[in-house]
Amino acid sequence: MRTLTRSRATLLGAALLAFLTYVTPCRASAMAAVHARRRSILVLPFDLYDYSLDHRAATVIPLHRWVAHLAAHISEDLRADAALTVLEPQRAAPGLRKVRANYAHPTSCRPCVLNVARRLGADIAVIGQVHKLSNLITYFDIQVDDARTGHVLHVISMRADGADSNTMWKYIVQNIARRIESAAT
Repeated sequence: MRTLTRSRATLLGAALLAFLTYVTPCRASAMAAVHARRRSILVLPFDLYDYSLDHRAATVIPLHRWVAHLAAHISEDLRADAALTVLEPQRAAPGLRKVRANYAHPTSCRPCVLNVARRLGADIAVIGQVHKLSNLITYFDIQVDDARTGHVLHVISMRADGADSNTMWKYIVQNIARRIESAAT
């Protein structure tokens, strides 16, 4: 009787081993295919909150122009590294128009902008805000989110002092892009 039980256990173990040997390569190749596909990312347009007291055109207009193009500059920098498939931020404009009808700052409705990213097929959404406190102090609040689930993958908070020139803005874009790429890959 003991011999019969041992042979059944051995036979069952051998069958399990054969099954796992067959299934494991299939699962491994499926996992490799998933990882081989680069994840898509959409950098949504940033919102600007200007709390500074200086509202002269010479300081306000360049900042507004730069923030309006910030998502495109970051996307361009991300595209240069080719670690992710970068979606064009302009593709989000029609969906964001609907959000802007209800919100002065679309990023204040995270589910709304994530829904726009999801509809465009993005795996990852970047939601950002620029807070101008004075002529010298600017804060950036950025979330790197899983567009499918809505989970926050990474939060980037940074301060830039003296961010009032094209040279400084270029370095800010590069810094943000490196942090986003690190969080998304």
